[in-house]
Amino acid sequence: MKETPGNDAPTQQVGKETQDTLSPEVSGDGYAWFVALPDGLRLKASPYLENLPPVWLGSSLRRSMLLAITFFALAITAVVIVAGFGLIAALAPFTAGSVRTTGQVTSQHPYYYKHSDQCTLGITFALSGQHQNTTVETGKLCKASLPLGTQVQLALNPDNPNDVAVLGHGFTREGAWQGVVIMGLVAITLLVGFLLARVRRYRHAKRLFYHGTRWHELSPTVHAVSRNGSSTWLRLVAQDTMENTRIFTMAFHGRLHWRKLRPGDPLELALLADGGAYAVVTVKGEERLYLARLSVPDNFQLRAMGL
Repeated sequence: MKETPGNDAPTQQVGKETQDTLSPEVSGDGYAWFVALPDGLRLKASPYLENLPPVWLGSSLRRSMLLAITFFALAITAVVIVAGFGLIAALAPFTAGSVRTTGQVTSQHPYYYKHSDQCTLGITFALSGQHQNTTVETGKLCKASLPLGTQVQLALNPDNPNDVAVLGHGFTREGAWQGVVIMGLVAITLLVGFLLARVRRYRHAKRLFYHGTRWHELSPTVHAVSRNGSSTWLRLVAQDTMENTRIFTMAFHGRLHWRKLRPGDPLELALLADGGAYAVVTVKGEERLYLARLSVPDNFQLRAMGL
């Protein structure tokens, strides 16, 4: 008798030799009539595909990886160039050839910026025998900044006398180079994280293609569908090799564009799976390959789903 949907169906415990001899799970030519999913689940599936099985070279997964590498290389190059120019500009008052001189605070100008009170100092100094006036951002309250008449040491960009840094007081301009370095490192870290995530997906997919795993056709029924941005999550129902109805889930990046899935819809899949958490999947009517993450809910998870 067929079981109601669930994943606590009894399984037959037999030895390998007995199973190969008595079970219809293996055809005469040695091909298995099941596809292996996580937690030892075996679903009835055909080892004979209607069309030629997809190959790794030229597949959409491989193209996606190559595009990711290209994007990473271009993005890293752009970050390095931008950060390099930013660092040169930030260090201009402090590098060789910069000018050191003494200035005097002549005014304070309070203002409100990004939910906090800030202060700009007016400073006068002599350069090449001429008096110059400039303003310096302090990043502080005026009462915490330098009082009027204070003598300060200045570092000047020789190519731009208005690019002035007050030395020794921790004002914004003095530590600008640190912000450039931090932003550059954050950008590089994010890009490396993006690449590593893509590489992991690439390795999972390539392993399935090159480790002798065989494609199988599977025709589950859609039980539930959820979409979040560019990701799709499916809860599917199919029969296992003991004729019990079982539930499993499949999550992947991308959306099935050829039709809108609803609960109860049949779904014709070709799977490249070896019992691990990942499988390469293609859907009838689409040429695109998906790297899907598979899982088999336990009894607690099924109850949480109301099943």
